[in-house]
Amino acid sequence: MPLQIRKATKVDIPQLLDMLRKYRECTPLNFLVEVDNAMYMTQMLSEIMAGRGVVIVAEDDDLVGMLIAGIHPSIWSPSHLLMTELAWWVDPGKRGGTAGHRLLKRYIEEGTKMKDEERICNFFISKMSNSPDIDYGRFGFKYLEEFWVI
Repeated sequence: MPLQIRKATKVDIPQLLDMLRKYRECTPLNFLVEVDNAMYMTQMLSEIMAGRGVVIVAEDDDLVGMLIAGIHPSIWSPSHLLMTELAWWVDPGKRGGTAGHRLLKRYIEEGTKMKDEERICNFFISKMSNSPDIDYGRFGFKYLEEFWVI
């Protein structure tokens, strides 16, 4: 099957959990290595899919990538909702192709639609220290800040 980008459904949750575990293995956030609460992760994914964000998957014969973003209120106002990317991952065997770019493109489409519908006021993408060096500005994002962790 040619690579398809689509919104995830509850049927995808077992594969999403597997991809989240693989994502966790790659993250520089060491404290996540010892965390594996499948019930919580399933609940969170279900809530996001039900409207508290978006879960987008890349699929050929199996799921090979995901981009998960959640909606939450701004610290400044409960009526100003923001959508923040929580996890963006592509199977290492599929990197270098179009899956990651197409997931990002679909995220931008979904975020733009939500902004136009006034469901959110902004949406964000993050760049971890081990992320590819992507110029997000060419996709319309503006540099905002950096996060540091201890």
